Amino acid sequence: MFSSLTKKEDGAESSDVNGKIMNSLGPVMAEHWPKIEPYADKALAAAQDDSTFEMLARKIYPWLPMLVRLAIKEDKFVSFTLEHKGPLLAKLAEVKSKNQ
Repeated sequence: MFSSLTKKEDGAESSDVNGKIMNSLGPVMAEHWPKIEPYADKALAAAQDDSTFEMLARKIYPWLPMLVRLAIKEDKFVSFTLEHKGPLLAKLAEVKSKNQ
């Protein structure tokens, strides 16, 4: 009865959600750029160092809206950012270049 909810077929749902999240980052980063800017260079420099990138993700987590923090726990957010580090850094570099 609930098999459609408990199993994922070829990860399509997961990739769709990931795509939506990645597409929504640009406007959010642009809106909150003054808060993000002090960490932008550190994040870009941390591209090779997962521990530094994890620390930055943990510093960013409290800035997320309350509803997002209720839905997504900190550890899940951190693991998502580590898993999608490349696209996140690319988006960050893009927003940074637009705001300079």
